[in-house]
Amino acid sequence: MIIFTANYKRFLMKKLVIFILLFVHHLTFSQTTILSGKIIDSKDKSPLIGVNISVNSSYGTASDFNGEYTIELNNGENAINFQYIGYETQKLIIDAESGQNYIKNISLNSTSTEMDLVVVSAGKFEQKLEEVTVSMDVIKPSLIENKNSTDLEVLMNQSPGVQVVDGQANIRGGSGWSYNTGSRVLVMIDDMPLLSGDRGTVNWNMIPMENISQIEVIKGASSVLFGSSAMNGVINVRTAYPKGEPETKVALFSGIYDRPSRDGLHWWGDDTRSFQGMSFSYAQQKNNTGIVFGGNIYSNDGYRGGYVTNTESSKFPGALPVSEKWARFNFNSHHNSKKISGLSYGLNANVTYLHQFQSLIFQNDEIGYTPIGVPDGSKPALFTQFMLNVDPFIKFRNTNNNTLHSYKSRFYRDNHAPFLSERAFSDVVFQEYQFQKTRPEYKFKKPNRKQVFTIGLASNYVKGDYKDVYGHDMIYNGQLQEYTAIDAPEIKQLFNYSLYGQYDLKFNKLNVSLGTRLEHFNSYKDNYLVPVIRSGINYQLLKGTFLRSSFGQGYRYPTIMEMFVETDYDPMYIYPNPDLDPESGWSAELGIKQLIKIGEWKGMIDLAGFIMHYDDMIEFSFGNWGAPTDGLVGFGFKCINIGATEISGFEFSLMGEGKIGIVDVTLLGSYTKVNPIILDPEASYGKFYVLGIENDINYINSSYDQSGVLKYRHENILKFDVNLDYKRIMTGLSFRYNSLMRNMDLVFGSDQFNGGSGPGAVDIGILDSRERMLNGDKIIDFRIGYHINDELTFSLIVDNLLNREYQHRPADLGPPRAFTIKLNAKI
Repeated sequence: MIIFTANYKRFLMKKLVIFILLFVHHLTFSQTTILSGKIIDSKDKSPLIGVNISVNSSYGTASDFNGEYTIELNNGENAINFQYIGYETQKLIIDAESGQNYIKNISLNSTSTEMDLVVVSAGKFEQKLEEVTVSMDVIKPSLIENKNSTDLEVLMNQSPGVQVVDGQANIRGGSGWSYNTGSRVLVMIDDMPLLSGDRGTVNWNMIPMENISQIEVIKGASSVLFGSSAMNGVINVRTAYPKGEPETKVALFSGIYDRPSRDGLHWWGDDTRSFQGMSFSYAQQKNNTGIVFGGNIYSNDGYRGGYVTNTESSKFPGALPVSEKWARFNFNSHHNSKKISGLSYGLNANVTYLHQFQSLIFQNDEIGYTPIGVPDGSKPALFTQFMLNVDPFIKFRNTNNNTLHSYKSRFYRDNHAPFLSERAFSDVVFQEYQFQKTRPEYKFKKPNRKQVFTIGLASNYVKGDYKDVYGHDMIYNGQLQEYTAIDAPEIKQLFNYSLYGQYDLKFNKLNVSLGTRLEHFNSYKDNYLVPVIRSGINYQLLKGTFLRSSFGQGYRYPTIMEMFVETDYDPMYIYPNPDLDPESGWSAELGIKQLIKIGEWKGMIDLAGFIMHYDDMIEFSFGNWGAPTDGLVGFGFKCINIGATEISGFEFSLMGEGKIGIVDVTLLGSYTKVNPIILDPEASYGKFYVLGIENDINYINSSYDQSGVLKYRHENILKFDVNLDYKRIMTGLSFRYNSLMRNMDLVFGSDQFNGGSGPGAVDIGILDSRERMLNGDKIIDFRIGYHINDELTFSLIVDNLLNREYQHRPADLGPPRAFTIKLNAKI
């Protein structure tokens, strides 16, 4: 038997008490303390996704697709930061007790001005506009509403450095005139391309103008993240997500064309040429599901002559009735899973039908609104078009390890039916998987530091099916009475696969971006494996002063239409070129951005110098490519490689908004100077035959101006838009100046097309038209409106206020003055 003394018993009791106290203390500290809640926009109550939540700057998490978050706290005082780009940072102090759970719902205030812009396109993650490493502009939806832009093509002509001619977008002179075929600018909706499969063209009518959050324009080669067709830049349309409260928007408008400035243009006599339309959208977020649907209906009698909508023209009796019409319906949806936190999925769709008329060149300068071939019974350039896209997507955001998995796809059908011809079918199937890993600020345990690594896989399948255009067994190669058989099945296909990666680092005042992409083309001509790279740097020199530099490569494979098209818009022919090579190039830039603040008015001033280099550049060229028995004795259009080119210049832009005194002032302006040159003017890039004699074609013998300037470029571009709001009155003014296109195809300035004699000679009068426009185009648009209340606005819009005659390009006149009345309603 063991006998304990009293002293030993006291010793054991003391040890036991200490053990119990330590055990209880351990249990207390091992109990988890949780903070959770939901983060919303303070104004519209919509959930905010991806808000960074950090505790004591040492660890953190992010809000999910429902705006909800959960994070552990330490015992004692915790300093919690809620940070989100475009919103004011909110700080919260909690003196946490062990085992106690806390619920804190947070409302974040957006920054007070639209100049605190957040963009996604530059790096496929959210960044402040002033911190991106490339030149980038943002167009807000207010400009769409104020100007009554019926499609995005009209609006983009107001964007700095951007021009759209015949549907073809170019940035800083990166393209000439290609009749909306083979775009070097990639137009996207929500990060997915919207280029037709056979033509590589933009169907601007498909873009839901009534549901745009903002438009982001990247300038320069962007092929690393976006692939082929992004050689000259990207126009990314970001659609709006539904907010907390249901919202309905309706716009109604109607207008007429005024009498042109010259009597010869006024072909419609006493008739009225009118246009009208409406658009609507409805958006609602209910529980975890958001839906948006909208549409647009538009009808335009047009200002070009020879065809009449409902009545016969006194000048052209018996002309074929035609007008421009379209209708579009779009639907967007997304659902945030309740069972799996961070999972969201949805389906977007768009259906568009249009009936349209196209004009290659006018019949002659005297009657410049009348296209060639009218009214002599030739086949007009009329067509109907049915377009459909269906876009399923799924995303998973893991807030614990800051990763994002994203899969998106698009099926795009373009059914194109020219007048008196068989239908053309074009399909695009686009798929992309993307993984993104973010190391946020709290992981560094130091402020202003962040890493984002992005990797992705993409595939693009293109099919063109058009017997009348692509399926000829014999294709004329330019030599008199000599044809060459080529393998030209009716269906043309192109497979494109790519792997890309990009690393972005924010380190205090420095932002760095590095990326690469590998693309494989399996085509109707050959197989290509092409690597491209990009890099960029942005450094904050002073408060509000940001210096940037970037370099990027690009590569574009020719479209089906550029290589195989053989058709006619009587009497004009378009000829094929199955030997067309891909084009490649690079661009570099040095720029500086300065933020400015004058009282309550905030803005940005940007100055950039740039250079773009292209090898085997593809151009739409007019020449003697055909047989003498063809229309215009073989003169027509053809896509050719013109060799190495270089486009350099600088751009100055200014944007801002806010109050000056008692007036809200919004301003967007720019001046772009470009120097587009060919590097080897004497290099032969084709052959044509005249009376059986072979001739080499080069820049010198095919250009109206032999100074080295590339064809169909405006070398000086000035534009601005200013909008003033005072109480219930709104007024605005837009201005656009384009210098004369100094160079064009030689035949447009030859006697053959300007009153000469000989076989096939026609008096189109292009030189007469140019003579009147030596000082360039100066177009002013004016608008004035009245806010009846917070929901209704009535406005009067006058386009081409001074009723000036101007040209988009040689032999194509712009519209005369037009008056529009418009009613906007928001419910």
